[in-house]
Amino acid sequence: MRSDVAQPDPAVRDARRRRAETLAAWERFIAGDDELAAARLPPAILQSWRRCRDVHDLDPVHPSPRTHRQHRRVTPRYDGVYAQLGAVAAAIVDDVGDCLATVTDADAQILASWGARGLSEHATDGRFEPQVRWPESVGGTNGMGTALLLSQPVAVRGPEHWRLDMHEWNCLGLALHDPVTARPVGTLNVSARAEDRVTGLITRLAAELETVRRYLRHLALRDAMAVAERFSAESSRRPGNLLGLDLAGNVIAASESVRKAVGGIPPGFLLEPASRRGATFAPLRVVAEDSFGKALADPSWQGTAVIGPPLREDPQAYAVTPVTGPTGLAGWILSDHRETHDSGPILDTVEHRSAPDTPERIAALAGDSVLLLDPHEVRFAEANRHIVWLTTDCGRFRAVTKGMDNLERELARYGFLRVHRSFLINPSRVRRVVHKGSGLIALCTDHHRTESIPVSRRSTHEVRQRLGI
Repeated sequence: MRSDVAQPDPAVRDARRRRAETLAAWERFIAGDDELAAARLPPAILQSWRRCRDVHDLDPVHPSPRTHRQHRRVTPRYDGVYAQLGAVAAAIVDDVGDCLATVTDADAQILASWGARGLSEHATDGRFEPQVRWPESVGGTNGMGTALLLSQPVAVRGPEHWRLDMHEWNCLGLALHDPVTARPVGTLNVSARAEDRVTGLITRLAAELETVRRYLRHLALRDAMAVAERFSAESSRRPGNLLGLDLAGNVIAASESVRKAVGGIPPGFLLEPASRRGATFAPLRVVAEDSFGKALADPSWQGTAVIGPPLREDPQAYAVTPVTGPTGLAGWILSDHRETHDSGPILDTVEHRSAPDTPERIAALAGDSVLLLDPHEVRFAEANRHIVWLTTDCGRFRAVTKGMDNLERELARYGFLRVHRSFLINPSRVRRVVHKGSGLIALCTDHHRTESIPVSRRSTHEVRQRLGI
């Protein structure tokens, strides 16, 4: 007997089956059973769920109201980036239809949104309106906030969202990071009720965002040229040690005396961001990090940092002078000589350890290349079964060493601390400790990132001792 009832497309059947399996895994996961989720979910989604439940303590069924940040610190540096992202978002909505596109800043706050005709009423509940914030710590697993934590596209399909009220949506988020500081810049997110509307966009969005990344590299080059010009002017009128640094503390230019003392810094100017890797040392990164917020808050700010070897045998004070470029703060000039009295604020004293007999390097994979990272560049490591990912100042890379236990033994001599079965942190990079209640804490290694590294209960005492809290 023939049936005239049309059979669903195989792709549709697969999507429905996957959705049912994910929903079952979600229901068991929020009840405390991880087994099905570990077997069914993509690793990035599983790790996000664990952060939502164990670190952020987010209620998936009755979420807290979305928060609006009323006052956003405005900087012109990334205005061109957001404009380009907006153009891509508008084009996607026009071409694809039946979708919404949003552009966020580095804090996952929506700056602007575009919606296809017929979908606008679905956004009126406030989910996709400008000024609504979607960091993972507030909105759970989602295309905007979760993408900011990773250096790869994030597709969150239906029940893969942590929040029940987002299970009707499928989202694809891509984040941009500054090529110099590795700080997040913002995200482009596309949301639709039909899964195939967003999953087929990964290649296109990645290509579109490569154009925006080239623009960010152009900004970095312009900043470097501003620092190089200031360095040239300063070096023509003053003797002694002189350095020009980018916003991350990497060397753009150095006087001959500095090059002789430090070694490994070529003459001339390191204008391309990639060429500055390895042409610096840890105290300079600390100076740049400690100075960044102060200089943004007060354009007239100047400071002093105390630095020892390898610049000088005895620690000495260096003047820290911000350099302004076409879009604002561009870098720093460091000099061991001040023509006026030292009236600037004193930064935290920076001490440099003597170099060990063997080079301090951590191996990581980036495509077909092996990166040799300075341990100070690594903020923390996160395990996904036998694969370990290193979150660094230059992005997220896969460690050459397999297994968290093996990496823990390898990094112990650099002071790294195991805080959780899946996390290893560099205590010197911890910038914030979050109290989660009941004696539990979580850690953050960057004031400008939305991250929360869980600390197990049995590790809490040792972490507090190491951090002096």
